[in-house]
Amino acid sequence: MAAKRGLGSIDKLASGNYRVRYTDPLGVRRNARTTFKTKASAEFELTRIREAIENGTWLVDQTPQAGGLEPKSLTLKQLAEHWRKQRVDTKGRPLSVNTLNEYQRLIEKVLGQFADRPIRSITTAQIEDWRVPEFSRAPNQAVKAYKHLRTLMTYALKRHWIASNPCDIERATAYTPKEPPAPTDQQVQTMIANASEPFKTILILGAYGGLRRGETLELRRKDIEVFKEDGLKWVRLNITRAVIYDKSNGNKPIVGDPKTDNGIRSLLLPLEAGEHLIQYLKTLKSIDPEALLFDDPIGSNIHWSEWKIAPQWRRVRALAGFPHRFHSLRAYASTEFGLLNPTDRELMERFGHRDLATAQKYQRTTGRESQLLRGQSNVG
Repeated sequence: MAAKRGLGSIDKLASGNYRVRYTDPLGVRRNARTTFKTKASAEFELTRIREAIENGTWLVDQTPQAGGLEPKSLTLKQLAEHWRKQRVDTKGRPLSVNTLNEYQRLIEKVLGQFADRPIRSITTAQIEDWRVPEFSRAPNQAVKAYKHLRTLMTYALKRHWIASNPCDIERATAYTPKEPPAPTDQQVQTMIANASEPFKTILILGAYGGLRRGETLELRRKDIEVFKEDGLKWVRLNITRAVIYDKSNGNKPIVGDPKTDNGIRSLLLPLEAGEHLIQYLKTLKSIDPEALLFDDPIGSNIHWSEWKIAPQWRRVRALAGFPHRFHSLRAYASTEFGLLNPTDRELMERFGHRDLATAQKYQRTTGRESQLLRGQSNVG
């Protein structure tokens, strides 16, 4: 039997949860948009609704919608798990497994001290105390974690699971990491000269095609187009897929779309790089269009493992005196192509960037200042 509470009532369902029913200011009989595991929490919600109606602040979307969650005891870890299940990208698609794994890592590792706390108990002062040492230790990671925490708390606030968002630290996300330099021409040549196949071809595709690692390791014979134009032999790469690795499942390779929608593209290799790729294709055992260009073991058509590039990269970069990451080859390729004076659209399309601001992040200074100024000779 339902327990009456003035403008509403509470009754126990067959599931064991408690349902809250009430009459809104227009006289419409409504159910709260979630049920409650305990009678006390149902009474608390009905009291809140009744007070909102009486003081004129009630809105139809103010009832918490936690589903099977209990807002009063909801922990940050539970909130994060719930949020990840709901989250989609800007195209309405589920997030990639790597993105989901990264969000989970931020909660469990970087924000671990808050993970098992009820979100209603997390305060701004506690977040400030966490942020200062974490920012000193790893500023980029601290900013990512804070942004994610703020997103989760905003999500909870919109659903009225918390009264206010504790992530209101001024300029807490103002940090911009310094972009590492791109390798020089000489460093790239040194790395290529000291690499053995098939890593040499991977380096060439990174330095002269600007491919992302996952795009390179998913290349298949069918993605390579060789044609002649004006007596020259060109190689076009058709980038339509990339491979990522599921860290939560033994780094299992997963083939999907490139990192961004603009990542689906076609690009020409410089003539020498294209000729090198043609010669490399002649060494492959399989002519099957589905055959991977880079497999391990050779002839298996199994993707390279996620970490296979790392030791070979460390060796050749040390010989070249370049201490930065493999992805810096993409900055080298972008800068070299930029020297050819492409339009903004051509630059974005070649490297699969979603906007010009992203494309410009891959541009590096070239030391050409005096060369550029030689054209300004009209002094006096």
